[in-house]
Amino acid sequence: MSAVDGISALENFKLQPVDAFISTLVAPPPGSSLSTIVALLKERNVNEVFLPEGNRCGIISVRHLLRLGTIENAKSSSVMTHVPTLTNQATVGQAGRLMVDYGLNAIPIADERKVMGQVSRLRLLNELRGKIGTEIRITSIATESPATVEMTTSLATVRDLMIRKKVDHIPVLDERRASGLITSTHIISRMTPPERVGNKSMVHEIKRALDFPASDFMDRNPLTCSPQTSAHAALESMFSNSQTCILITQWDELQSIATRRDFTKLLVETEPKFEVPVSIIGLPEDPFEAEAAKAKFIRTINQLQRIFPDILEAKSVIKSKFSRPGKERGRYEVTVHITSSKKSYSYSEAGWDLPAVYDLITDKLKRLMSQKKRRTPREREQAEVI
Repeated sequence: MSAVDGISALENFKLQPVDAFISTLVAPPPGSSLSTIVALLKERNVNEVFLPEGNRCGIISVRHLLRLGTIENAKSSSVMTHVPTLTNQATVGQAGRLMVDYGLNAIPIADERKVMGQVSRLRLLNELRGKIGTEIRITSIATESPATVEMTTSLATVRDLMIRKKVDHIPVLDERRASGLITSTHIISRMTPPERVGNKSMVHEIKRALDFPASDFMDRNPLTCSPQTSAHAALESMFSNSQTCILITQWDELQSIATRRDFTKLLVETEPKFEVPVSIIGLPEDPFEAEAAKAKFIRTINQLQRIFPDILEAKSVIKSKFSRPGKERGRYEVTVHITSSKKSYSYSEAGWDLPAVYDLITDKLKRLMSQKKRRTPREREQAEVI
């Protein structure tokens, strides 16, 4: 395949509607306990399950579970967050964008009434095979200098690192050599206590379970390739070996890592780049809501700058209010300040769903700025005279 053909095939794939790639939603029965959800994650070999609510959709993922002290004592409602949905006419590029922004392995597909199914990252990457082009090296999409641990590092420390770095794969080094791999599913399997453990001793049991060194539970034969390997060959190797990532090594020393998420970046629809300074204060700890809020706010500013090119700076402040800390989801109050070369604009909105709050702010900011941009008849007359 030539470079032109490869680029053309990839760009054409991004434009295809997701309708042809929809599969059955991975969803637990209503009212399921977290233990049931963990069992479903293991059974289906997935990283998240969806909880549909009409045309909206909640999610509980492995990353949510990693942050829990105990899985048995927590309620599903206190763990679940909401994710965006797409229609069946959305493009592969749009699905790729949401997967990357939210760190998701699947996107729910819904119409105006209900969630109909999902599009998985695995399905899209399988379709991507043969469309990348052999000229693209794996190093061009891989994550450089990934977080790593030593053989003696405890699983508890590995879990904390995964939460802090928002990753699901941690290479294990032995004197700088890539000797193993720990995944978030390894950690979750250790956090599920045996049936005989009572509620009182559950926390201590989990702490003991995570007190073992990474070397005891790591995958000792992680998939590897050299920096000269093409992205096409690396993806083929991941599928052939049923692996979710590949380590790029040079003389056994780790250089970088490429996960399914890195490959998904190839599917993301191209958006124009802007240089407006954007800052967000008060992002929530929940990784999905944090990524969603950040992505939505940046996209909002990008959209606004197309209409108002004189925007100089944008800032958002998020305040969280919890009626029962650690037990119920909080209500968010969001304020956005936008500074242009002529004026400053501010708008506030509140709600329980942070991504939805940013959607409201996007619509209202457009109206607010449009109204202020319109000139009065007197101003138009003066402008004509000038």
